[in-house]
Amino acid sequence: MGEQIDFRWRYQPRKETDIKLMEYIQSNPIRAKSEIILVAIRSFWLPHAITTNSGDNKQIQSIARSSIQVLKRQAQEIGELAGLEESYGIFTTHPGANKQTLGILPNISGKLVGDRLENCVYDDGGLSNFL
Repeated sequence: MGEQIDFRWRYQPRKETDIKLMEYIQSNPIRAKSEIILVAIRSFWLPHAITTNSGDNKQIQSIARSSIQVLKRQAQEIGELAGLEESYGIFTTHPGANKQTLGILPNISGKLVGDRLENCVYDDGGLSNFL
């Protein structure tokens, strides 16, 4: 692996929803703060970071596929958690959107797509453990 980076982030939420989010992350007895935050950040931002810093199309595509699968599971988990009847496991482009824009559209069939998020194992070990 490359050099280590010390990343610090300080945030004092003002919105009620952000306060609830930070309290949840801070007091979660099952997952560490870093793990919770990294799962969310990697899911969306890792493909951007790799695309910016790599010319290896196979690596970019592999990471993109992994990220899309994680985002699908996250969308499914959110729908189940909220008791939504429709499934949000299908990713497609919106009409009129450019090719790089992904949107989440309801899966009317309601069947499960992928695993539930809590069945996935993530750690803070870097890119090799994310794939």
